[in-house]
Amino acid sequence: MIYVLMLVLAVLLMLPLFWSFRKGGSPRERRETALAIHRAQLDELAKDLADSRIGAQEYAGARLEIERRVLNADGLTEVKADGNARNLLLVTIVAVPVMAFLLYLPGNTADIPSEPHAQWVARQQAEHQQAEILIVALRASLTTLDPNSPKASQAQAYLAEMLAEDQGEFTPESIALFKQSMRNAPADAPWRRLDERRLAEAQAMSQ
Repeated sequence: MIYVLMLVLAVLLMLPLFWSFRKGGSPRERRETALAIHRAQLDELAKDLADSRIGAQEYAGARLEIERRVLNADGLTEVKADGNARNLLLVTIVAVPVMAFLLYLPGNTADIPSEPHAQWVARQQAEHQQAEILIVALRASLTTLDPNSPKASQAQAYLAEMLAEDQGEFTPESIALFKQSMRNAPADAPWRRLDERRLAEAQAMSQ
């Protein structure tokens, strides 16, 4: 039943194109269209002058420019329609609903099974264990460094990042580490940009 509804919907969406095909007639000529637009511009310009929205000098300049465009449009040559577009339009009207319908037939869509929950849990636990190992190593390295040194600043930035990633949020400890890291980070240190970006994100989330 769903495929029938999809086909009906595709046909309904193509009805405007089908109507333009059935309606017939030729499109308005470029010359006629351009002249009509310029005449409307002249009328609007005259109304602006009458309503004192523009001055006489501005009106004269704008009118001269539009009249120049009228002369150019009057010299346009028209290309006669040969009817080839009607055949292309007819093919499009038929092909689009059919192709859309065939695309969703059984067997035509990719069948990608979802990841089993047990595998997802195991992967999450493995990632958490790896993060814990790195966090312990960074904490240990900080105990051997001068807390105001650039090396300590780098370790503090990476430890704060690991804590935020592992917890899925900015903890008070990670924010404090980002701030301490930025205080002692050299101006051209790559981890300084990490500190600034993550502190800005934490501030935005707290508002």
